Amino acid sequence: MQGVGAGLSRIPPPLRLFAVMMAILTGWYGIIGTVLANIEVDLAIRPTAEQLPPGGSVAVGMAARLIEHQVVERSFTPNDPIFYPTGLTRRTPAFQSSMMLMIADFVAAKNEANPSPALSSASRYLATAPTTWWLRPGWPPIGPSAERQYRSAIEALSAHNRDAALARGQPVIAQALQPGSLAALLALLERVELEAAQGNRILRSEEAGTAAVQLSSARGTAFAAAMLMRGIRDDNAGAIRLSGKAARWGEALDALDVAASMNPVFVGDDDLVKSGYSLLLAGSAMRDILEGQG
Repeated sequence: MQGVGAGLSRIPPPLRLFAVMMAILTGWYGIIGTVLANIEVDLAIRPTAEQLPPGGSVAVGMAARLIEHQVVERSFTPNDPIFYPTGLTRRTPAFQSSMMLMIADFVAAKNEANPSPALSSASRYLATAPTTWWLRPGWPPIGPSAERQYRSAIEALSAHNRDAALARGQPVIAQALQPGSLAALLALLERVELEAAQGNRILRSEEAGTAAVQLSSARGTAFAAAMLMRGIRDDNAGAIRLSGKAARWGEALDALDVAASMNPVFVGDDDLVKSGYSLLLAGSAMRDILEGQG
């Protein structure tokens, strides 16, 4: 230690200060930021008993669970200011933002097709931009952050499922997808196709964005779409069996799983091509599922 101290004492004070600052910044942004900003895709995730009581919607419960997974159990990064350890990260914010936008579209579509007070509340909370911090430009300058709004959405979605469970009558095997499920599936399809189109724009023009950030965004979209689609499938199991399109559901989910699980160390154009191809495969299967449904 004395040797290290002696060595440091021979470094000119300006350079010594610079070295100390670089070490602090490396630890703050490089080490702590990396630990907090990891991306986790868990295709085995399932709603809790509180989020999915008997008789509730699996898809709604899944939406609540996905939000909890990103906002409560992990560090939510899209609205982190520059002085946070994750303030310089770009991949994780892209992943989490695309997830939240997908869930917001899903809940809004479901509520529009089948309104309920709890779903309406959840939709309002989820309309908050992922980048919203508690300090913001404009008036009022202070307000609830995106995390706080999303936590409220979890409660509203769980409340919807509790109400649905209490109001549930004798189970009936539907001949077609429920209106709310149909609208929600269409919302998922639109978001998946938008993500694929954005990846194609980046392949054509570097000014449209970077491959690494876009792949993370596509992973978030695919992950949320895959899990919500599984919930829709469970809510409409009887109708799907009667439709003769169960295989197409499987194809769509397989393609979304592939896109969600892509995690190369170095991202290149080939990765974007593979991601876009998987998203387009999923979109094609989803369009086939929706054909003749409404």
